[in-house]
Amino acid sequence: MNDKITTISTKNLDAMIADDYIKLAIFNRKDSPYGWTKRDLRRSPYGVDFHEFDEQYVKYQVSFVYSVFPEEEINELITKVNKYYEKNSKNK
Repeated sequence: MNDKITTISTKNLDAMIADDYIKLAIFNRKDSPYGWTKRDLRRSPYGVDFHEFDEQYVKYQVSFVYSVFPEEEINELITKVNKYYEKNSKNK
């Protein structure tokens, strides 16, 4: 198995895309007064098939970490992942 991993990020979420799965990573982001940002990994469930990786899946996984989370960030991640798949499916 020779997976090439592509990572798509938002402030607190990452989607790691391989050939046959997508893996979600949920972070806690802390801004430093010195200009850098620390991201602590809070949850990273098993990878799922592209068709299972949707808004409901991400919301469900985020609910294990955050009681309140901006829906705009979830939508941003899903939009970026869909654009990535649209772009790469045309190249094949």
